[in-house]
Amino acid sequence: MTALEHHALRYELDDPLAYKWTDAAYDMCVGEDPVLSAVVESSGGVTRVVVSGACPRCRGDISGEEILTAAGESGVLGDDATGTPDPYTRVHVTCNCELTHSNRPAGVSTGCGITFALEVLRDDLA
Repeated sequence: MTALEHHALRYELDDPLAYKWTDAAYDMCVGEDPVLSAVVESSGGVTRVVVSGACPRCRGDISGEEILTAAGESGVLGDDATGTPDPYTRVHVTCNCELTHSNRPAGVSTGCGITFALEVLRDDLA
């Protein structure tokens, strides 16, 4: 993954969930040198999505994970689908870069203020 130059933008307060961030994130995940990735990992009964790369707005480094399913004594948590499951899952990602963004609200220590969505292929459902 190629690192991108950070954009020192003001913290987004007007439209933090705008679809344009999801659209930009998709473009950043494809091509010969993607700068954003979402990988599904399964191990020990736990399936998670690991996101890493550049924020689609500020280009700062972001990372995170979302647990999709976890096997426990009562069954599989997070697997509430009936019938044939959709092989794609939508995860929401919030910028958590550690770079400076003016206008960041008090008590918020990371990010540029946006949240975007990524759809990932769940090969663990096959």
